Amino acid sequence: MDYSDYLSDTTPSTTASIKALADQALLKYSSVFLAQPFEVAKTVLQVRLASAEQKSSIQDTSADEARRRRIFNRSDNPQRPYDLSSDSDYDSPSYFTATAPLRNTPSRQSRARRRRGSTDPDPAHQPSSTQRAFPHTLDLKSPSALTAVLSATWQKEGAWGVWKGTNSTYVHSVLLSTITSFTRSFLATVFAVPDPYFSFQMTSSAGPAGGFDILSSPAPMASLAVAVAAASIAGIILAPLDIARTKLMLTPSTHPPRSIMSTLRSLSSWTLPGAIAPVTVLHSTLPTLWEASRPLFFRSSLGVDPLLTPNLYTVATFVSQAMELCIKLPLETVLRRGQMHVAQTSAKAQEIRTVVEVAPYKGLIGTMRSIVYEEGERVPKADAAKASVAARAGRPAREPQRRKGQGAEGLFRGWRIGMWGLIGVWGAATIGGASSKGGEF
Repeated sequence: MDYSDYLSDTTPSTTASIKALADQALLKYSSVFLAQPFEVAKTVLQVRLASAEQKSSIQDTSADEARRRRIFNRSDNPQRPYDLSSDSDYDSPSYFTATAPLRNTPSRQSRARRRRGSTDPDPAHQPSSTQRAFPHTLDLKSPSALTAVLSATWQKEGAWGVWKGTNSTYVHSVLLSTITSFTRSFLATVFAVPDPYFSFQMTSSAGPAGGFDILSSPAPMASLAVAVAAASIAGIILAPLDIARTKLMLTPSTHPPRSIMSTLRSLSSWTLPGAIAPVTVLHSTLPTLWEASRPLFFRSSLGVDPLLTPNLYTVATFVSQAMELCIKLPLETVLRRGQMHVAQTSAKAQEIRTVVEVAPYKGLIGTMRSIVYEEGERVPKADAAKASVAARAGRPAREPQRRKGQGAEGLFRGWRIGMWGLIGVWGAATIGGASSKGGEF
């Protein structure tokens, strides 16, 4: 009996399968290539030690604004006599003052050095000890901006520095998805539970950004446990490769070794170090737990269903994915510092020169506490706003009170690029969904 009229041969040929696999690999590498500069900049901000000697630019900004305002007022009223006590005229010699000795201002010192032909550098512009010792150290004008890191990296190392670690990031992402999928399927088969990804991920409730959906699973809690366990195992297996990837991004492009295998061989062990085991496991499991349990929480606790209330479910999914960044970024900051601590203390590592001074690793809680309360200095936003208002009004601004530590902001370096990436994914999915409807814009 011939069933050819009822069944069609949809099995792809070997050539088509190879072509589809190559297209998928090229698309994956292109996405990694485009995102790598921002990943390098974010990693630099996360591991960088906020020096206590760094001064805020509020005083300089307020002084410059006040000086410009005085110059503008004087040029607007030419009959107004010059104020010899104004700090805008400190470069001019005072011929009509008392016989008190002139102040030895920095501008007079620099002019005197130029007249004498001295080559001594200006103490106000001397580089720090780290910059004098290592010329490859980045000079960050704005230590908390991704664009400042990208600009400094491009000036120091060019394109090779901006795209450092692209191959290792690509290999890590491919292996992470492969090992996670294999482990998840294996555990689902062993414990006789549905796979939380392949069986349910492509349903309409998965969201434009993808993810898990265990709403249709007959055993949602078992599927959730399988997903979390698979993510934890994959993170533990790939921990040495992740350490090598972080090391490649934070060392100069001219500092060997630069290949993946050579960097892995420079490590003392190819297993997960015990010093960073807790933060590695948490970094792998908590985002997966949040992502996989999201649909179940929406339906059972909030009464938000992807079929009954699709618009509300879409908004709730976007908000939850934004909140996922609040969970992931602090753990990622601690993990990157721990990985550099392992790389620097490795027995096989001779000397690791980094593009920034790496902050110390003090464990999970200790590192977070050090970032918030100990590293660097910060100016409260209220004092900064008062200083800015006083500068715009032309009044002398009182020196704002400084506090130790970076505050909670230091735990969320790179959140802007994460939010823009999330908005881009959802925007592209929305445009694609709208264009797929015939006759609609």
